[in-house]
Amino acid sequence: MAKLYYRYAVMGAGKSTQLLQIAYDYEKNNKRKILCLKPKTDTKAEDYIVSRLEDGIIRRKCDFLVEPQNGWVYDTIKKKILASRKEGKPIAIILIDESQFLSRENIWDLARIVTYLDVPVICFGLKVDAFGNPFPGSSHLFALAQDIEEVTTRAICRLSKKPKKATMQLRCVNGEPVFEGDQIAIENELDIIYEPICLEEYMRLYDEYMNNK
Repeated sequence: MAKLYYRYAVMGAGKSTQLLQIAYDYEKNNKRKILCLKPKTDTKAEDYIVSRLEDGIIRRKCDFLVEPQNGWVYDTIKKKILASRKEGKPIAIILIDESQFLSRENIWDLARIVTYLDVPVICFGLKVDAFGNPFPGSSHLFALAQDIEEVTTRAICRLSKKPKKATMQLRCVNGEPVFEGDQIAIENELDIIYEPICLEEYMRLYDEYMNNK
């Protein structure tokens, strides 16, 4: 029976790289048909899923971008699954990057896909935003996914004196940490970058910022 999977980690932990490796194994090594998707909200690299390795050379074009409205994901993917089965080349798996940007309705549609169409869905995304708040997509994936796992992370906090695992992402604008603003702000737009950071250093910077307001 197919499952809905959620693989989460901070930015820079290798989520997109893992997704692209799975896609490669299915398509190139096993000759299986797949779907690679990401939310339309994610405007980084347009309609490509991109690994941070090799300065973004490792990438794959999405089969389509996900719209947020209720029923859209289920109806769109159902048509593609049924058509692929009719052609004798059934879709074996669905891989979704930046899943934190999916809507609640999208996640429930994905649950319907694994339930009624018996095709596994693996979603990759963040746990929380740069302000420590859950995204709608990740919240509902934590609620509905049958298999939840943290991606083995390469992301280490560079601000800590001792090597520590990064569990948060720090938003920086023009090199300065910020703790207020829109939940969605795409990296490399408007001089925004994100740094993987441990909880201790995040809290220290956050409290310093709040005390100086």
